[in-house]
Amino acid sequence: MNPPDIISSYEYKGQVDVEWYDVPDKESIPDLPWHQVYALGNLHGKVPVVYYSEARGDYNLPGGKTEPGESIEETIKREVLEETNLIVCSWEPLGYQVCTNADTGNINYQFRVYAELRKEADFVNDPGGGVLGHELVDLAELNKYINYGKVGTRLVELVQKYFAE
Repeated sequence: MNPPDIISSYEYKGQVDVEWYDVPDKESIPDLPWHQVYALGNLHGKVPVVYYSEARGDYNLPGGKTEPGESIEETIKREVLEETNLIVCSWEPLGYQVCTNADTGNINYQFRVYAELRKEADFVNDPGGGVLGHELVDLAELNKYINYGKVGTRLVELVQKYFAE
């Protein structure tokens, strides 16, 4: 395995150490046990971010847990539809992070993709119950919402070319 492109950490139920790896194309996606997949989407030049409470202080990219036997593409299409009622028209890999809980040593493999989106219909509810709604934000403001730190900055760098087209 190549060395990570970014080494970082954040607090989420304890310290989580993160190793980020860029993935340049679909053929370069490693065969890992993906736990979660999230999309940095593009709907008419804006990025959808989901929120989990009425206070709207807890934002994230749409996405979530991979179901048994589900591919990255199947996961992201299902999760984006459930959480935003937006359709993934196409997607490209951005990279992945290996997250290690510093207290328990548990490892979580999370993939990130860029997705071109179109609106299916208005959002009604998340079948999983966690997401209350979503907002569309400017790409330049994204990391202020999702607080991914160095990884968030890298994600914005990786997708700028798609928003410039």
